[in-house]
Amino acid sequence: MHSINNLQLKTSQAALWLIGQSGFICKCCDKIIAIDPYLSDSVAKKSPKLTRKYPPPIKPSDLKVDFFIVTHDHLDHLDPETISEYKHKQTTKFIAPRLASQKLMQLGINKDNIITIDSGQSRNIDSISIEGVYTIPNEPKVIDTCGYFVKFPNGRSFYHTSDTDLSDLLLDAAPNAEVGLFCINGKWGNMNAEKAARLAAKVKPKFAIPHHYDLMELNSENPEFFRYCMSYTEPAIQVEILQLMQPFIWD
Repeated sequence: MHSINNLQLKTSQAALWLIGQSGFICKCCDKIIAIDPYLSDSVAKKSPKLTRKYPPPIKPSDLKVDFFIVTHDHLDHLDPETISEYKHKQTTKFIAPRLASQKLMQLGINKDNIITIDSGQSRNIDSISIEGVYTIPNEPKVIDTCGYFVKFPNGRSFYHTSDTDLSDLLLDAAPNAEVGLFCINGKWGNMNAEKAARLAAKVKPKFAIPHHYDLMELNSENPEFFRYCMSYTEPAIQVEILQLMQPFIWD
């Protein structure tokens, strides 16, 4: 967190850090947002074949954010071990769809600190617009899975797809965003790189960034294939393949 806290941005800028799997941290307008931070190896305790390939880049106890966004209740998105060790539960605003909000309360988050935003809903919180975006859930227990579109007061914006497959309805629901964060693993009901490129072409971001490919050997994909698909689908969109904890800054 030290490098994130100390990064100085212009008022017109925003920065993103990949923290593994579908997890990102965003800094903009003096606010810090984490989305789906998976900072343990809890999945491996249930499925050893899904052990992390590298250790968490941030300790959960060191994480400190203003907004903690959860897209759905899977361990690699809503991680009880990350939540249990997170020290700032009383000052952080937690944002999640309805069932994930209930799980956060079960994990000890005060309901007054939880803001439920489902698909099709939006809230303006501390001058930051957060909109829930339709997804295709990959199993019944996460029927509330939600993508999120976030827009800051300086105009910077990003869209995180969460876990989802592609459909005509998802294409219709997709927002326009400056930065698109697209899952590409192509397994367990998620988009592959080709489908993600089709969604990116609809979102029309300046920058397309893949995720959900790097952390588990059994659930991996080569992000360069996403770049290849984008070169044929919409070559004007710039693909950025982020390195772990290296800031991506845009304005």
